Amino acid sequence: MIRPNKLLIGTFLASVVIASGAFTYINKKNTCEQPQAKPKPVSETNNVAYRKEENDDTNPTEETVRKKYVRITSSTGLREKLSYSSERIVTLETDAECLLLDESDDSYKIRCGDGKKGWILKDYGKPFEKDVVVKHIPKKPSGTPFSMADTAEGENLGNILNENGTVGASVAIIKDGKVAYHYEYGYANKEDLDHPVPIQENTKYRVASVSKVFTAMLAMAEVDDGMLDLDANLSDLFGFGFYNPKYPHTPLTMRMLLTHTAGLSNKEGLYHEDLSSVAHGQEYYLALPGNKYCYSNLGLGIAGAAVEKASGKTISQYARERFFEPMGIDASYDGSLLSDPSLVADCYNNGKHKRSNKVLTKPVGNKKTQPGEIYYLGQGNLLISAIDLAKVSTILLNDGMYDSRQYLRSDTVKNMLSVHPIDTKADYNQCIGIRKSADLVHQRDIYFHNGNYYGILSLMAIDPSDKSGVIIITSGAHPTRENNTVFKVCNDVMRYCYNDII
Repeated sequence: MIRPNKLLIGTFLASVVIASGAFTYINKKNTCEQPQAKPKPVSETNNVAYRKEENDDTNPTEETVRKKYVRITSSTGLREKLSYSSERIVTLETDAECLLLDESDDSYKIRCGDGKKGWILKDYGKPFEKDVVVKHIPKKPSGTPFSMADTAEGENLGNILNENGTVGASVAIIKDGKVAYHYEYGYANKEDLDHPVPIQENTKYRVASVSKVFTAMLAMAEVDDGMLDLDANLSDLFGFGFYNPKYPHTPLTMRMLLTHTAGLSNKEGLYHEDLSSVAHGQEYYLALPGNKYCYSNLGLGIAGAAVEKASGKTISQYARERFFEPMGIDASYDGSLLSDPSLVADCYNNGKHKRSNKVLTKPVGNKKTQPGEIYYLGQGNLLISAIDLAKVSTILLNDGMYDSRQYLRSDTVKNMLSVHPIDTKADYNQCIGIRKSADLVHQRDIYFHNGNYYGILSLMAIDPSDKSGVIIITSGAHPTRENNTVFKVCNDVMRYCYNDII
């Protein structure tokens, strides 16, 4: 039976939360190779939350809920999932009360207080129910992003990520133009089963094609600073012929690169050639430049090289000086330049290890490499945490400002978010470096970009109308892509955040 509690304050609140033994638990679809009954929902009937004063919405709130647990004894065998296709049996060392997540005809799925989760035979567990105190996130953001760990909302996010087979993930939520909440899940590296490396608040990922949005922001900053003209001939910028050989007299421009209308192909494997050869080679589509949308990683990689040529600095140097350093952000297109490269998460693809931290943080170029020579960074090489990517995203929501400092002009942001008048033949419109869609979240025009790099599935989604946004970076989740081109795990997280948090 549910028992509403009165409001608890100060240290007395903390003591009750600790005494309750409340844990954060994660649901997941049954993955054991055994006959199963239809999953039965776990009972978590909620009270009406008792809140603090209405003018105190920047503090967390609590409610009492009834949850199902399983009491187990030491030496019980737990079938634990390791990856999409492997598992192991772990012997539990102590007696415990574990949350009941699911059940089949002969087994319980449980999660223990130390984070272990898996299936035990029903003969070795005794189910029961008890009331626990559950914390909810604040309704309004304060000056510091609030961790959703040990909250009902964090548990729900964990359920979503778990159901999608995620190894590790970071989520950051923007509300009212501020980075309001963050959540971390799983592991950055789990190759050492006895000492896996957990995802932390400052864990960084290679965010893949979400990098394209920030590359466009760098280009727009150069426009603001008088270093770059979006509509100037790229041949003048690079100092050699830059044109589609089928249309040698049609200038190619930075605007075309950033809107995927330059006609460059999307071929991989070109990046070892000199850019001067690629610039007027055969890697173009038949369409007249500027007249057709052709998504191109190569084009945004070249846009990154153009940023370097315009500034006379590497893209990592320019990004650090123009944005990251004044914003207090540690991020880079070159992982070796991070203050702590060990914070970069490994890549897992469908649960399997694919790229190590050492590979992701290898130095880019060498001492002789000149700005503008490397043209594979701007399209997908940015390494950054979810919280820091959210901070960068707020610039596009606050008329170019972050923390009272102007990083882009207001009209520059409007220009960047203006729809380019070319049909993409997809469920989105193309803007400068970013897309716009009315199909991601009901009744919202979302500006977004998604990414995929060896199992790192990422999404940046923002809505300027109410200055909101969601940043999702996952590793190892099932790479199911939905009709709107976004991966299912990212869609599921984004929709939950927009529908239930923002």
